[in-house]
Amino acid sequence: MNNFLGLFFMGFGGFWIIISSAVFIPLLAMGVDDSAAVALMGLPFSLIGIGFFGVGAYILFQRKMAIKYGIHYYGKIVSYQKSDTVRVNNRPLLYLEVRYYDQNNIIRDVQVSTGSGSARGYNLGETVHICEYKGKFIIAGVRSENRRIPGEENLIMTYNSRATSIDQLRPESYYCPHCGANLMIPRGQTVKCPYCDSFVTNTRQFA
Repeated sequence: MNNFLGLFFMGFGGFWIIISSAVFIPLLAMGVDDSAAVALMGLPFSLIGIGFFGVGAYILFQRKMAIKYGIHYYGKIVSYQKSDTVRVNNRPLLYLEVRYYDQNNIIRDVQVSTGSGSARGYNLGETVHICEYKGKFIIAGVRSENRRIPGEENLIMTYNSRATSIDQLRPESYYCPHCGANLMIPRGQTVKCPYCDSFVTNTRQFA
């Protein structure tokens, strides 16, 4: 349940509705010989458009209900996880792994979909606003925030025993050993260099 995903489905559905209307309605208005055949040709495109538009509207409605009636939490982004099966714009769907305190003050972990294949706006170690509704979680905010929450040090330390501060989970300047490009990589993590396509691991040790 993500704004981007809902709007994408509605836009895609609206596109097909417009295309089918722009092509087939004028043909029917011109009084073609086999109007029934023309109508049948346009029907699948209209149904595809209506279907996608309806799914998008449902996603946005569910998101609105979740934010209004759901349980809200603030947690820490501790890692990124990519889907093996779902792709968005030809990129694997990205999930945030979030640690938070539930209503009983117990530490919980949850993977929450970003609705896209990009981590833009969601930085490791930062705080993200999530919401639970009918057993499902969504990201309630539009981006993560550099803000402190009660007990955040414990959230991080129990996730990664080598880390001694939240700052160590944030991306830091690290040079690609192959081409010299200046990359931003959290300690212990590996990224693909966008300049030479080699994989680079930040090997700096936790203090």
